[in-house]
Amino acid sequence: MATKNINRSNDPGRESNGSGSTRMLEDGKWECVIQSKYINPKTGNYKRVKRTGKTETEARESAQMALNAWEKEIERGKDTKISRTKTFGQYMDEYIETQRKPQLTASGYHSYIRNMHVNFYPFPIAKYQLHMLNAVEFERYYDTILQLKSKKTCSLPMQLCKACCQWLIDRSLLKENYAAQAKIKEEIADEYDKKKEDDIKNRKKVFSVEDIQKFYYAYKNHMGQYPVIVLFLLETGMRASEFAALRNDSIDLKKNRIDIVETRSVRFIDNDKNKGIEEYVKVPKNKESRFIIMSDLCRECVLYMMEQTKLNCPNNPDNLLYPTFRNGRRRTNSTMETCFKDLCNKLGIDRDVHPTKTGQMKGLSLHSLRHTADTIANTAKGANVINTALMMGHKAISVENTYTHATEEALASVVTPSQAIIADYKKEPGDKVAKDEELYKLYLRLKEKYGE
Repeated sequence: MATKNINRSNDPGRESNGSGSTRMLEDGKWECVIQSKYINPKTGNYKRVKRTGKTETEARESAQMALNAWEKEIERGKDTKISRTKTFGQYMDEYIETQRKPQLTASGYHSYIRNMHVNFYPFPIAKYQLHMLNAVEFERYYDTILQLKSKKTCSLPMQLCKACCQWLIDRSLLKENYAAQAKIKEEIADEYDKKKEDDIKNRKKVFSVEDIQKFYYAYKNHMGQYPVIVLFLLETGMRASEFAALRNDSIDLKKNRIDIVETRSVRFIDNDKNKGIEEYVKVPKNKESRFIIMSDLCRECVLYMMEQTKLNCPNNPDNLLYPTFRNGRRRTNSTMETCFKDLCNKLGIDRDVHPTKTGQMKGLSLHSLRHTADTIANTAKGANVINTALMMGHKAISVENTYTHATEEALASVVTPSQAIIADYKKEPGDKVAKDEELYKLYLRLKEKYGE
């Protein structure tokens, strides 16, 4: 067996710290043994690392990386054993727990874990050891999940793969960022598919004028508890979880204003993924509160829900606007979604239910009411996209939001579905009724501020 010493000290009888040797083994592979400049706390001797490779260079690089990784842990005050059998999935778990979790909200951490358990851990890439990783394997993984899920859903696991690889490089456990090197294959259509194009073009993305009129009809004819919720979400553009957490304390009937300061969400018990989940109330998405100026129909819906809650829910400890009547708790998204779909079926409203990439059936949902409200507001005559964004709590137009602040006058100008569609509340820009109402509102504001 050939042996080759590398990086020896001037004393030929002794290997210095950081030295090593390579030799060819009987099976044709190469072995490298390299010594650290630090003493192993467990043995009292200088730490030695042994690694093998198909070539001398590969063995030497593997040993040097393993040694660097151990030395970095020692410099951090830890004597961590560098495992050659640990998988990328196990390192990903460690990365999320130590690097990402401290910067996440409880609901954000829950979302991370839920997404990764569906879109990362079940796939082969999570079961590979680090020496098995390369750009081709990550490309294969990206292609697989992108065929199953939307780009938005896949963005988190892809982003975490790149970040975890960089973290492993910084710890000298990985040579290159293969996840960042992997290229996403773009779908190239080599011929025109008229059927597919027509399906995309005809796909229903928001509820129609006729649908909104049907929702209003159901509300006026007292068809259960949910028509008023649908109209309220349409008029305010609120998220269903924000509505579920809305308290009467946040509604100012004198100022005709709703302050959105909290939302319902889920998290792991004690923020531990090995325990169950629990519901809790947190600040709204984007961690900022906002307010909405009620339209006439919105105000009517609020008064109706207050009345129904008083009549049907004697136990309302959190002073919610519209709790579950039976127990006074916040309504859950899953229950509201189920009842909303039942309402659509009763009214004959098409939700455009169609199969997704995974074969699941998906159609317009409660969140589509928010999209509908946003679309109507931004396509109305004289629409101001900034005011709409402020009302919706969007962050997309960040520059405008920096220099534009919400005012009651600005948000009162946002056109709601009832004002655009429903005859009882419809307002044409510039008509006398709208002008008189604006003057009357101005009079009330001046009266409140300065008195008679």
